[in-house]
Amino acid sequence: MRQLSMKDEFTFLHSYRVTKIALSFASFLKLTDQQKRELQFGALIHDIGKLYVPAHILTKKGKLSKEEFDEMKKHPLFGIRILQDYHVSTEISHIVLYHHERWDGKGYPNKQSGENIPFLARLVSLADSLEAMTGIRPYRTSLTWEEAYEEIKKGAGTQFDPRLTTSFLLWMENHVIPIERNTETIMQTISIIS
Repeated sequence: MRQLSMKDEFTFLHSYRVTKIALSFASFLKLTDQQKRELQFGALIHDIGKLYVPAHILTKKGKLSKEEFDEMKKHPLFGIRILQDYHVSTEISHIVLYHHERWDGKGYPNKQSGENIPFLARLVSLADSLEAMTGIRPYRTSLTWEEAYEEIKKGAGTQFDPRLTTSFLLWMENHVIPIERNTETIMQTISIIS
């Protein structure tokens, strides 16, 4: 994660906030402590494969070309390659590999659909999308929490698991996860929770 923060601070800050969103939602769902531990680590490293994506693509201001987006779409596979050097659970690996799959099968990298996508990966997909919409990006204005709510609602049954989305929208009605910007403080927090 320190390497990721040095390569692309926005991705690092995004990963931390995705983790906070995912864990808050997991508590709302009353997931088990074991599921929360897997979720915490998996959400934190879900974009670790971006270490292998060229920096000029990661930090580009503006829309990616088709070739650049094709390269970006490899990051879940790069993430799995990185994890081969570590002993992580199947659940954590599944979060890294499947967090960009879609309920309708139009996601990447494996075009999985519906309940073939592991549950925690479906949960991280919602948290990832919410953070991407409401977080800080150098190339666009962020959506408000309310605007993101409407976008996620539109994605139920296509991009997102429809039943999980219903619960996520209920969670969003009562929770807002603030944006944090101090990388060093976050890094210390991560070492405490790891």
